[in-house]
Amino acid sequence: MKKIIFLSISSLLCFVLAAYNYGIFPSQASSLQEKSKGERIESNLENVTQTPDTTKSPLTKEFTLLKSEVKKLTEAQARESAEMRGIVPVRIEIPAINVKAPIEQVGILENGQMGVPEDTNSVGWFEPGAKPGGRGSSVLAGHVDSKTGPAIFFDLKKLKQGDEIIITDKNGAALTFVVKKQKSYQRNSAPINEIFQTTSGQNLNLITCSGVFDRTEGTHEERLVVFAELKKENVEKPVTPPEAPENVEVNGSFVTWHAVRKDNIVGYRIYRSEQKDGKFEQVGSISAHERKNFTDENAENYYYYVTSIDTLGKESKPSAIAKVE
Repeated sequence: MKKIIFLSISSLLCFVLAAYNYGIFPSQASSLQEKSKGERIESNLENVTQTPDTTKSPLTKEFTLLKSEVKKLTEAQARESAEMRGIVPVRIEIPAINVKAPIEQVGILENGQMGVPEDTNSVGWFEPGAKPGGRGSSVLAGHVDSKTGPAIFFDLKKLKQGDEIIITDKNGAALTFVVKKQKSYQRNSAPINEIFQTTSGQNLNLITCSGVFDRTEGTHEERLVVFAELKKENVEKPVTPPEAPENVEVNGSFVTWHAVRKDNIVGYRIYRSEQKDGKFEQVGSISAHERKNFTDENAENYYYYVTSIDTLGKESKPSAIAKVE
């Protein structure tokens, strides 16, 4: 089924382009809708879907958050979630072949047909699939030529390993992908699972027509696919934990410390052990807006340290160990 999907998309995309060039349209009503702005390609793509983000933080169960802190937590989680899901692309740049073009969303209609770029110098992003930067392989398609000459992906075949592809969203956030390889396939054979997969990696695949135009079939003989992956510097961002609390003291039955003066701190965890070099266990959680102390009637028998927790759930290193003097 996936093979049929890919062949339907790629063959009909090239066919639409050929129709513009040579005035050729199929006689079967099922092949294309009547010519109109933004002609549609037939496709059954129900199985190629975006995996929804279901990440939820347990912080709201551990700490009592103020309204302002909930807002910060929500915003932080939204940013982190967006990085994992990817971005909604609006523009593509490929410096090696001097490509700069807008990106249109290509969706699926109720009748099972898929839209194509309205302009031969625009690129179509398969919106029901993966987003650029998200899990899986995001797919972009573009015309190779038009009735007036070369189109946006005419020089796609010139890309080589290491060339960069820059995808930008409406807010200006940009992700850079690096070309791994390119390969042309006969229109009846293509690695569908690899091209449209949505389960692993952070990939970007560019598709266009290639080979000789077959007038009898109304399409080009081959499909060119450029495989790229997200640049490592966009993936491997250093994780900076929050600062540890300072001035931890144990006085009588109270453990106290100074607050970490950062807006992203949501709370603190208190740990204790009977021995300074023993195993410490968490015995309490204090929200950031509460007083920075913890009550333990048996405090004189234990060593303590405190950690801070930020809006993303990251925990600081232990504070200095304290004990009743």
